[in-house]
Amino acid sequence: MMFLGNDVWSAHQLSFNVQGMVDTLKASYPLIINDNNHSHVILNVDRSCLGSPTKVGYGGVLRNEACFYLSGFSSYIHHTSDILYAKLFTIYQGLLLAKEKGIVDLVCYSGSLLCINIIIGPLMRFHTYVVLIQDIKELMEQINATINHILRKGN
Repeated sequence: MMFLGNDVWSAHQLSFNVQGMVDTLKASYPLIINDNNHSHVILNVDRSCLGSPTKVGYGGVLRNEACFYLSGFSSYIHHTSDILYAKLFTIYQGLLLAKEKGIVDLVCYSGSLLCINIIIGPLMRFHTYVVLIQDIKELMEQINATINHILRKGN
């Protein structure tokens, strides 16, 4: 028997309550599983523009399937106020970090639906950032990454 506050629980009751807590935690942090039934690493990226003259900052977090922090990055992009470039560059930096860490099977989440459509769509040969977009596509192939939209509030 185990004493918890004024309650007395048997080993069976304690085991049942612990299992209930584990199930609640698992439901709160669902795993992202692929067709081969193994977990992915998760990359969340975001950027920010602030001030006049505009300063562009970016960053991201790599987490494992249990949502525990693995690595992160952040910095400024000097000499630009182009938000599309900042969004694409942030995704590129996150994928590059994942590759450097030896991560394969990555799911990237971005709040920019425009960037996602540019990346997963056909390559536009005359786009201003065609080289950066191609680099992102190549990195995604190398580390088996997918990219998904997430509302900014959820990112």
